[in-house]
Formats: sequence, structure tokens, C-alpha cells
Amino acid sequence: MNISILYGGFSTEHKVSIQTGLAIAEALKGNYNLDMVLLEQDLYQNPQLLLDSDLVFNSLHGGEGEDGTIQAFFDLHNIPYTGSGSKACKIAMDKNITKLIAKSVGIPTPNWILLKRDQFKGFSLEKNMAPKFDFPYVIKPSCEGSTFGLSIVKEEPGIEDAVSLAAEFGNETLIEEFIPGREITVGILGNKPLPVVEIIPRNELYDYECKYTDGMSEYVVPADLPDSVTRGISEDALKIYKTIGCRHYARIDFRLNEKMEHFLLEVNTLPGMTSTSLLPKAAKAAGLDLNSLVDTIVKIASME
Repeated sequence: MNISILYGGFSTEHKVSIQTGLAIAEALKGNYNLDMVLLEQDLYQNPQLLLDSDLVFNSLHGGEGEDGTIQAFFDLHNIPYTGSGSKACKIAMDKNITKLIAKSVGIPTPNWILLKRDQFKGFSLEKNMAPKFDFPYVIKPSCEGSTFGLSIVKEEPGIEDAVSLAAEFGNETLIEEFIPGREITVGILGNKPLPVVEIIPRNELYDYECKYTDGMSEYVVPADLPDSVTRGISEDALKIYKTIGCRHYARIDFRLNEKMEHFLLEVNTLPGMTSTSLLPKAAKAAGLDLNSLVDTIVKIASME
């Protein structure tokens, strides 16, 4: 089988995509004919780069690699690829829409309001719709990954700077209720949840440094939770995965409060495969090393 590994791209997550692409190549080498395609040119004008592939392993993160754009391109040219389709990616990339869908199917998510760019200048709670929840607030772009542009604001004077920062990464910003508690994530492989992972970051927030720097976070896999809590989180992870229409694999992030109540944060349709990435850690707890995980994704994608 000829597999093209598409990586790089133009999003803020370019460096992470490079790491993921190289890790996937290492996992697949020897079993497949590999072609490394570093996206640094206008692929849309030259689809021939991928037309000879039996499968494209999409290793892009963020931006048009994860928002449905590249997936629509693949579909247009009948190029088979790993990961969710265009519609599911577009939905999952937009945290506001994801949260609305979650709420509609009974999956808890932190309270939030959405601000559009024309509301940013001179934003003040007295002059705008005030959130119906208390500080601290999580302020973040609605369509961005790896915590770029995210701030935790503990009092009103910090709001304007946080909103301005988030606005650098997109036209829409979420002001979201901060849920004190634990950072939890669930990987999905095929249509089955993997063991739940708890992340314990050194920083207050599971930020970019904690995500991608060795030693900046601890991981408990499987998470030390009551069976009923694990079951509830896993069921809701699979429910949002299916409701959005994801396929092959994904990762669903939650917060867990002191009452053991979970709240959906976001759906990641192209989770990382780096040395610090969460999906490989979950897969390992299920008996799959990185080589087996990546090979399983290839086999699932090849059957469609």
C-alpha cells in the first residue's frame, strides 16, 4: 500500500504537525510504501502530489488541515484519507457549535457566551451581555487548538486584554465558565472509547508548554475514577463523537469537578501522535503501542 503522510501546514500548530508526521512515519515504516508530503506549497493547485496514494494519513493540526477544508479537497478529488470527514471536522473545530450540539443531546458543558469580532473593541461587562456565571472565566478563540489565545481571567479588569488576545486567533471568542477540578480526556478508536486519561499539569492550566514539553505534566492512565464515572464520561465521549459524525479516531476533552460531574470542553478530530500526546498514552493502556495504534487507524480507514 502506498501511503502519503501529509504534515506541516500553515496553522499555529505547524510544529506539532511536524512532530506528529515524523512519529507516524516512524510507526509505519517497513510495512508500507511511504511518501512524506510537507505542506508548504499550494496543494490545491497540484493535487497530483496525492493522487497516486492509496491513502493519505492526515497529520495536519489546526487551521485548514482540521477545519474541514483539506477534507473537502480530498473528497473532491476522491482521495482516501484518515480522520473525520469535512462536515465533522468543521463542526468540531468550532467550539461554540460543538457545545450547542452537546447541550442538545444532554451532554454537560461549561456555561458560555459567544462574542463576535465587532463586539471586541472596548469590551466591558457593563455595556454588554454579562455571563450568568461567576469568575474565573476561560476566554479563548472559538476555532483554535493547543490553547493558543486562551486565558483564565479572575476579575473584570483582565477581560479586555484576554478578549484581545483571543481575537488574534479568530473572529469569534468564547467566554466560558471555569470548572475547578481535574483535566480528563477520552480517546476514541473506531467506535470504541479507549481508557480514560487524567492529565495533571504543572502549570495552573494544561497549556501549550504542558502539552508539548516532557516533564511538564503527569498522566494517570487509566484515570483513578469510580467505575460509574468512567462509564459516564466514556459514554458521553462516544455520544458526541457519533453525533458530530466523527470517524476513525478522535479525542474528547472534559473537566471533572469535585462532585465527579463531567463537562465537555471540545472534540479533537486530529489528535497528536507526539511523544507527549494523549491518544497514544490511552492506546498503550489498551495494549496498543504507537506502531499498532497507527496501523489500526490505517486499517480502519482502508476499509471505508
